[in-house]
Amino acid sequence: MIVVNYLHEFNYRAFQDGRFPVLQLQVCDPDNLENKIDVDAYLDSGAQKSLFNGFLITSLGITLINDKTQRYNTTAGNFIEAYLHHIQLNLPGIGAFNLEIGFSSISIRRNLLGRDFFNLTQIGFRENQLKYYLTPTP
Repeated sequence: MIVVNYLHEFNYRAFQDGRFPVLQLQVCDPDNLENKIDVDAYLDSGAQKSLFNGFLITSLGITLINDKTQRYNTTAGNFIEAYLHHIQLNLPGIGAFNLEIGFSSISIRRNLLGRDFFNLTQIGFRENQLKYYLTPTP
């Protein structure tokens, strides 16, 4: 039998359209960690890379448009153009994570933490209990 231990337990958050695994975190300017904004981000194991709303990066005073772009395919068959930026994600009480995130060129409904974030953590879901678990990986 394999046993997995987690340090943190969270309940899914309730929204009008259902309950979802959502983390509250801070998006920080890596050059000025005091420059940060609080956001909600959905854990999405179907997303290869994390994708956030572009207005978040501009709220930090960072120019959205750069020469590092990535296309994100949607489930509707369209794509979203995003600009890649290295940022720091802070999860109070858990830790800080450096990650290259795509910031969308158009407004998106949800900020998504994808499998690139999952590579920095150990995450477990208990869908029937509407709970998820998280431990930073060493």
